[in-house]
Amino acid sequence: MSAQPPSYGRQQVYGYLKRYFGFDDFRLGQADVIRSILSGKEAIAVLPTGGGKSLCYQLPAILMPGTSLVISPLIALMRDQVMALRQRGIPAASIDSSQDYAEREAVEQAFVEGQLKLLYVSPERLNAQRFLDMLQLVEVPFVAVDEAHCVLRWGHEFREAYLGIRPFLDALKPRHVAAFTATATPQLRSELAETLGLKDPDVYVRGFFRSNLHLEHEKMASEAARHKKLLQLVRGRSGNAPALIYAATRQATEDAAAMLCRAGVNASFYHGGCESDYRSRAQDEFVADELDALVATNAFGMGIDKPDLRLLVHLSLPRSFEDYYQEVGRAGRDGKDSQVVTLWRGADYRTQSFLIDQQPDPGYREAAMRRLNRMYDALRSTHCVWKRVLEYFGDPDVAALDRGCNACVGCRNPKRELRSLDGKDLKSCLAILTCVKQLDGRFGRARIVKILKGSKAQGVPDWPDSYGSLPKARLADLESFCQKLLDGGYLEVVGSEYPTLGLAARGCSALEGAEEIAIAMSSSAHS
Repeated sequence: MSAQPPSYGRQQVYGYLKRYFGFDDFRLGQADVIRSILSGKEAIAVLPTGGGKSLCYQLPAILMPGTSLVISPLIALMRDQVMALRQRGIPAASIDSSQDYAEREAVEQAFVEGQLKLLYVSPERLNAQRFLDMLQLVEVPFVAVDEAHCVLRWGHEFREAYLGIRPFLDALKPRHVAAFTATATPQLRSELAETLGLKDPDVYVRGFFRSNLHLEHEKMASEAARHKKLLQLVRGRSGNAPALIYAATRQATEDAAAMLCRAGVNASFYHGGCESDYRSRAQDEFVADELDALVATNAFGMGIDKPDLRLLVHLSLPRSFEDYYQEVGRAGRDGKDSQVVTLWRGADYRTQSFLIDQQPDPGYREAAMRRLNRMYDALRSTHCVWKRVLEYFGDPDVAALDRGCNACVGCRNPKRELRSLDGKDLKSCLAILTCVKQLDGRFGRARIVKILKGSKAQGVPDWPDSYGSLPKARLADLESFCQKLLDGGYLEVVGSEYPTLGLAARGCSALEGAEEIAIAMSSSAHS
């Protein structure tokens, strides 16, 4: 192995981009990731669903000598990518459990003879002795880890075999290593590098804002109202593609599909408890536009590349920004305008909390509840939804949305009238700002309102001067004021994975008397 990696000129890279993929230029963030990989730097790329992650490892792989490995979690995903690569004239294959003996033997033979540029394998394959023996006969310059968030024990797609990737990389010692995911907060990116054994990797986070996706959310008064609204959305959708509807439980998918069918809509459901033949038929009908709607749990979607979805509905409070964004990203992948609607109820929070509480790992439960609370806060807010998403994932382009996105319910609706506070309301808001300043960004909303109430519950500090300053205020009112102060720019969220409240510059001005406090006092988002 040479001391320095081969160099790749701009003309060669762009020539391959045009020749094999038909593009004249890269999407936002792709060129930076590819440059890092080709230079021999380890890299973590957080690019959104539909943002072109696969090209970031496929193009370097065909430029490099030898056969590159792609570690991928799903057979359908591997096979779809292999088929697309072969159609472009790129020799690629996968080794997976669905192959018969002859098919697998042919792939293995092509691999050891150096006929492939990319070989896709599942993480479970990495400890198979036959595969390890073959690696001794092949030059493997580059390993790409797709859906890399699975290495995190409380990642929402966790698989035990992903924990074997680090020892595999330590033994193989490929010159180039990169990890790819669509959903990783700044904290999780740090954990990801450590878990994979990446030393000082280049980290790229770009492209989360997709202006063609119009994000809406509406709090529903009842289950009947939610179903009525869903029916209106499905009937009024544009395009020929079915509506894709996500529900929180298996029963909810079946109930919603049955309601739609009773109303004359051609609908089906999909969840992990369905027979495999039924799931395959539902998926085939969905892809072929033979349905009006498919109602599914989050078991559906990975590996489904359907570019023309015009309506995606969350029929419940999503469990996290990770789940929300990964599912949102399945709409409008062709770049055309698409509608994404979340129909939620307060009861959804209790349902999701219950499901989280069934998990045996206390670390998972704690992290999952933090993520749920961030999502819950976003839906109760009048703040720009897209800005919330970019803030959560640490996208550096978030500042571009300071004046609004024009692609979410908060920014497209007429601005709500602000009311300058006085009397008891002003006292409450000033007390919140004072408490946040005293705590210096160390606690979240729930702890802050308990401090103001003078709660004696375990874990509530009594040392701040503001402790017990609002003993008669209702907790719900104080939480609502916290949200409105966030929406008004007086408070700010500090951190992603462990969010707390901090005092924004505008909040400092209000405490100093240099600025009045004016907030939106009524909104359907807070009802």
